[in-house]
Amino acid sequence: MTHSRSIAVFGALGFLTAATITSCSGDDATPPTATSAAPIPITYHPCDDLSFDALAQVGFDLEHDRTDRPNPISHECTFAHIHPGYGATFAAMGKTFDDVVADERLEEKKRIQINGRDVSIADFTVGSNCFASMDIEPGVFQFSVTYSPTANRPDESVTTIEQACGEAERVLTALAPHLPDRL
Repeated sequence: MTHSRSIAVFGALGFLTAATITSCSGDDATPPTATSAAPIPITYHPCDDLSFDALAQVGFDLEHDRTDRPNPISHECTFAHIHPGYGATFAAMGKTFDDVVADERLEEKKRIQINGRDVSIADFTVGSNCFASMDIEPGVFQFSVTYSPTANRPDESVTTIEQACGEAERVLTALAPHLPDRL
């Protein structure tokens, strides 16, 4: 397995862990946050619609994994970033911006505007991810950067939440002109 492919797998595992935690329920699980009553249909899929030229320009290996989730709708595409090394997931989600930022597992680091759209940059407190969530009607475009405090090559990897959130803001800013008006 190549180094970049290993990073992609690590990133995918980090996101899948976050997604699994999100969907778990039981006696010890965090109660799910409120969501909109009706499903929000999303037609945009990052694997099909995100500019691969733009991704390459900001340092992504273009090999990717595709995931589609039904409830709420989430179309996801996972990539490896080459330098610094980290796993990243782009998702078009059928949830409102307010529902996403209200998730108690997210600790908002900053709220900004990118290309005139509201963006929340937050630490996923039950994992090792920074999420940059952008309000794009009718849902949310979300970009996740995985960090690894125990990376065996810390000079070549994202190792802190601050680095991950800085990278999330940088990449989302660079890709914003390539994002659609509607998901």
